[in-house]
Amino acid sequence: MTRSDSAGSGKDLYAGETSSYPLTGPGSVAGFGPRLGAFLIDGLLADLLAVIVDGGFHNSGRHTLASYVGFLLIEIVFVAVAAQTPGMKLLGIAVVRADGSGRAALRWVLFRTLLLAVIAPAVIVDASGRAMHDRAAGTVMLRTR
Repeated sequence: MTRSDSAGSGKDLYAGETSSYPLTGPGSVAGFGPRLGAFLIDGLLADLLAVIVDGGFHNSGRHTLASYVGFLLIEIVFVAVAAQTPGMKLLGIAVVRADGSGRAALRWVLFRTLLLAVIAPAVIVDASGRAMHDRAAGTVMLRTR
């Protein structure tokens, strides 16, 4: 996959090139598909948590709020502790510091999750393939396999 350089140099960039990540394989920037898949898996887990907390499925604002809060808690806890949510683990991606020095600090995980709660930053990516909430938090989602 190539993308045109926004500076107009005519040079083709692949996702991750501007940040020195490999084009493919472990350590490359995770594409939109795996990120979306992980989001959907984690969303289903959050909904299951909401069903458990609510004592069953209820088509109500309370259930929606419980699912939303559950999703954000899954993000915070799992990314802070293991660098990946269950959905990310299943799809072979993880959140790490963009400078390559390991897992993100809790304050950056919280900031990233706050931005993710707005949803829009997760679908806006730059030439390197990083979503806006990851760029703002100094993190990147990389393939682990």
